[in-house]
Amino acid sequence: MESRPPLKDNFVRAVTDDLIEAYLGDDRPWIIGFSGGKDSTALLQLVYYAIARLNPKDRRKRIYAIASDTRVEMPVISERLKNETVLVQQAAEQDGLPISAHIVFPKLNDTFWVNMVGRGYPSPTSKFRWCTDRLKIKPVSEFVQRVVCELGEVVIVLGARRSESATRAQTMSRYELPGNRFRPHSDLPKALVYTPIADLTTDDIWTYLLQARSPWGGDNRGLLTLYRCASGECPLVIDVSTPSCGNSRFGCWTCTVVDRDRSMESLIESGKDHLAPLLELRDYLKDLRDAPGARYDERRNGTTPRRRGTSEIMTNTGPFTHAIRKEILRRVLAAQKDAGISLIEGDELTLIQEIWNKEETQNPRSRAMPVDTVTQIWNHVYEGQDMPDEDKQYENLCTEDQLLLDVCREHDLPFELMSRLREIEEKYGHLRRRHGLPDDMREAVRAFASFDCGE
Repeated sequence: MESRPPLKDNFVRAVTDDLIEAYLGDDRPWIIGFSGGKDSTALLQLVYYAIARLNPKDRRKRIYAIASDTRVEMPVISERLKNETVLVQQAAEQDGLPISAHIVFPKLNDTFWVNMVGRGYPSPTSKFRWCTDRLKIKPVSEFVQRVVCELGEVVIVLGARRSESATRAQTMSRYELPGNRFRPHSDLPKALVYTPIADLTTDDIWTYLLQARSPWGGDNRGLLTLYRCASGECPLVIDVSTPSCGNSRFGCWTCTVVDRDRSMESLIESGKDHLAPLLELRDYLKDLRDAPGARYDERRNGTTPRRRGTSEIMTNTGPFTHAIRKEILRRVLAAQKDAGISLIEGDELTLIQEIWNKEETQNPRSRAMPVDTVTQIWNHVYEGQDMPDEDKQYENLCTEDQLLLDVCREHDLPFELMSRLREIEEKYGHLRRRHGLPDDMREAVRAFASFDCGE
């Protein structure tokens, strides 16, 4: 790695000194959240240069740079994540640094399309953001837990900054411990959180990125160009204390929490016309949520909600109807074909058909559902072209998860709920006194009922 002339700005030295002191101060490995945006790129670059300054014998702790790909990321961000993680891994190996780059994905059972098209989950809103836990928090948490099980305590290093927004500043102040570099993670045991660039401004970040060349050969000026088209990024979400990306410019292109996807609009206006079908599909999904007749009145648990204090039935509050789910799938495949971008994979299509088959045989309201199958819808859009094989890129179930899935299928139990209950049990497993276990399990059951019922 080439050495670079030091920048004149004092913040670079201050942050670098703090990183080195923190790194040498204990034996806990680091997990760096890398979203591909400006803040996380600057953070990873600062860490890279700081560790490179150390004597090789002092580089004793592992550093894991992890990116979260929800599989519905903005295409330009997803592509950048792939490229940058490969470059980071290659450069770290060449420079002899204990840094490895990883991308985590949601499990097949948790993907956006499996839940919306397969189970009929309605388009997310700020009050019912069922996607955040499944697509973002769980994959990252599971990676952290694996490292904890292998190496003990970990430090999660994040590129959060107070000046990014008033909400973020308030959130960071609420959880920080004055006088302490680290704070305990709110949900993950044996995990601490470290935010070394918390006090930097946006100008500081861009000044650094444009003056200090990427140590792994990344394209910082290309990142600036991307921000000029659509500024903002979706932070790596590690728990509910992390500010949501609902108002962010970069994030899932399917996000219906915001009224308009200004980022996608800007990208299309800047010349990325092939993204137009994705924007059209997102707008359709947003409007569909409250469209008359788009959702069942009965929730997935068989209950029909009534307005508080009256006997009046609340309509259109359950999952999407089967006819609507099939229309969504048709539109997803059409957008995929028109845009020339892979939006849904073979594993998802297979599981969606399994869910439809199960509901058709077990749920009376499904018996009158249209006869179209996933294969028929695919053939209608692709005119006989073969469906993609089950490439298993989503299926990252370990042996225990697969066993649990098999048991749930055999006894008709909800895998999501049983998996969550197992996670809670493991969370308390190392504690001698487990007073909070029953309450957490009851809350998980209530949350699942809310998730799986449509509101």
